[in-house]
Amino acid sequence: MGFLSKDVKTGEYVSVISEQCQFQGTLDLQGSLRIDGALEGNVDNAKYVTISKSGTVKGDITAQGVVVIGQMTGDIVADSVEILADAKITGNIRSKSILIEGGAKVSATIHVVGEEEASLDEEEIAADEPQSKPAKAEKTEKQEKKDNKKGEK
Repeated sequence: MGFLSKDVKTGEYVSVISEQCQFQGTLDLQGSLRIDGALEGNVDNAKYVTISKSGTVKGDITAQGVVVIGQMTGDIVADSVEILADAKITGNIRSKSILIEGGAKVSATIHVVGEEEASLDEEEIAADEPQSKPAKAEKTEKQEKKDNKKGEK
């Protein structure tokens, strides 16, 4: 169960969360990351992130490039995103370029942005999400007040 391996093509070291490994927390790294196991948390400032077929992520990823083959629940902000045929994604994606292979299951809001918009922060992504939860909570509060008034009479 190693945490560091060397990419044969580039000679660059890549951090690895191996298939039997489960990691919780935020990873802030300058290099690349391959996820074969389970990650519950965020990946910040990575060069490249690959979620392999056996990999799962529950959290957000900010990187130069992201390749998803496994499962991801969360937001992606990257210059380029590739979603391959076996991938399952739920969340938001903001990227300069995106490739989605046939067979991938994607339930996401996708924003393809230009150079000037590429490095937007997570607050702007959250602002793009539908705001249905607060409206539902407000409705529930009003209904509870009505029910309380009926009970008092």
